[in-house]
Amino acid sequence: MIKVAAVPYIFLSFILLFLPGCVYITHFDDVMFLKGLEDNQKQMQAQLGKEEKLYAKLGADIRNGNLKTLTPKHEIVKVYGEPTLCKPAEGQAGIKEACVYRKQAGGLLTEIISLNLDEQGKLYSWKTSDRGK
Repeated sequence: MIKVAAVPYIFLSFILLFLPGCVYITHFDDVMFLKGLEDNQKQMQAQLGKEEKLYAKLGADIRNGNLKTLTPKHEIVKVYGEPTLCKPAEGQAGIKEACVYRKQAGGLLTEIISLNLDEQGKLYSWKTSDRGK
């Protein structure tokens, strides 16, 4: 038999156990939205890290003489990833297209590597520049 004085405590315990579940169910969409944002942020960080490694590899290969002229564009993209920008080169003899690789985390004032491609889409020359200095 339950004493009358214990009923408020049992009722209060029931409410305390039940209310957090209601609050959670009420804000479930908000929680899932925030979880999606967190997952997106992790994917973006992983992609940024991958692009940074590829950019560093391109810079190292240029410094070490491993990037050779006459390398086809599709080989360059396969090894170093997609360039930030490719545009037609006008007024430069022997160069049809210029592709730019930019260090992603550096903002606008960062080092860039420009690869110049000839009429056959093969590497003609390259140039590095550090806009921050």
